[in-house]
Amino acid sequence: MVKDGSRVRINLATSIVEVCSLEDTVEQLPELCKRIGFKLSKLSLALIKPNICGLYHPSISLLYGAVRFLLTGVRSVIIGETRSMVHDPEDQFRRLGILNLVKNFGENVVALDLSNDEWMKVKVPNPHVLREIELPKKVLEADLLVNIPRAGTHSTTLLTCASKNLFGLLPQKHKYSIYHPLGIDKVVADIAQTVRPHLNIVDVGNRVIIGSDILTVDIVACKFIDLDPLKIEHLRLIAHDRGEKLEKIKNSIQVVTLK
Repeated sequence: MVKDGSRVRINLATSIVEVCSLEDTVEQLPELCKRIGFKLSKLSLALIKPNICGLYHPSISLLYGAVRFLLTGVRSVIIGETRSMVHDPEDQFRRLGILNLVKNFGENVVALDLSNDEWMKVKVPNPHVLREIELPKKVLEADLLVNIPRAGTHSTTLLTCASKNLFGLLPQKHKYSIYHPLGIDKVVADIAQTVRPHLNIVDVGNRVIIGSDILTVDIVACKFIDLDPLKIEHLRLIAHDRGEKLEKIKNSIQVVTLK
């Protein structure tokens, strides 16, 4: 779909997605966000959710570019993650260089273990398996939620990307063993009904996918890691929950090569 070295805009029925090199994204993120229709307003708090306690970690330079961009309009930025069965956020913040990144920006940027935050119950509008979910209070308080995963394959859900990264907002350390018996795809779809990131910045190696909608960026990400989005159950469920057909969204892709 996308040749190496090209920069493209992908038009879908639901939204516009930009695909750009990692280097250009870091330098041109404000312009790229403008192209997809994302406007940064004067806000109090932005929460960045990177996937740093899972299998794939986004580029630190990408996180740096995102924080730098957000601080042009937002007073405070949190880089937040919850515990997993494998990692604790504080260890990952240190190991991956995120604590050093935070120091570059001063007191307006912090890295937080969201599992230590107060947990709030939120009802799921049309549940598949969860009538309500618990979320860290900071997730609900943030004026802006920025989702920064790295796309990859997954043994259970086939794809781990923008929508799967929302699973990492559940604050329980043993979330996998708690929710796996219910069907992770259904759990992800339930979370997607209650948490809707304003901006998704997806690391796909030497490329970055930028979009405002988790479903469309996940469909595009499948192209880069040789997955058929029609086989990803949580994508099908998310589309269904919106009253849409995944096949129709996939077939609406239009690629525009940019200079």
